[in-house]
Amino acid sequence: MKIGEFSGITGLSVKALRHYDDRGVLPPADVDELSGYREYDEGQVRAGVVVRALREAGVPLPAVTQAIASDAALDALDAQRRQILADRAAEDRAFDAAEAELRGLAVPVVVSERRMPERPYIARVLEVGLDDDVDQSNDDANAAFGELFGILQNAGVSPDGQPWTALRGRDQDAVELVLCWPTATELDVQTVGPQASVGVLPERTELTALWRPTRGETLADGATHPAIVALFDGLAERGITFTGREVRQVSLGETEADHAVEVSITI
Repeated sequence: MKIGEFSGITGLSVKALRHYDDRGVLPPADVDELSGYREYDEGQVRAGVVVRALREAGVPLPAVTQAIASDAALDALDAQRRQILADRAAEDRAFDAAEAELRGLAVPVVVSERRMPERPYIARVLEVGLDDDVDQSNDDANAAFGELFGILQNAGVSPDGQPWTALRGRDQDAVELVLCWPTATELDVQTVGPQASVGVLPERTELTALWRPTRGETLADGATHPAIVALFDGLAERGITFTGREVRQVSLGETEADHAVEVSITI
């Protein structure tokens, strides 16, 4: 039968049939050497209908070709369905994460300047790759905080306030995450041992940003914290450049109801 007749029966357009011939998906039974006209056998109607059904469902051409060759159309359709559902689930997660981040950014943030006295601390530095798994990085940080607390206990020293983290730029692929417990006095290296370092934040002026959820806002893993965004707004308003500065972050509150996050930078 002529290509137009085959097109009308199978529902495949003439343009599509020519394309599928070129791609080897559904070659015609015969091609006239002089005119180039394509002709199809009656026995190809079934394959043509299967090709149309699979393509309308979005099955890629290579998978359609394989399905026709191996008589596995339902398997190809099932694989496409599972891929579509997985893609939709990923899109839903992306939309949920984006909505959570935007709602978090809409929460008012208090940005202010303050003078701070010097602050001794004990610390450990973790190198975090920019492509590292977020959950694993959080687990590593929590474990390191616990080990630092144990070092203080063994030394007979109590923390003097809330712990904080600090981010330091390292290179294009990683940052340094500094985990700090404040202490009332400066400790010596012999007291803390080789698993930690000691230091002192000098007396300083800080720019701070305090973010407190108003309607139970939460953030998705990997989101830039709204307090950090507000801090950079504050830097921009004051004409202060960021290069080489350390951003410190502390979680405040004991429960979800009074949870807040404060970030600061020395200016």
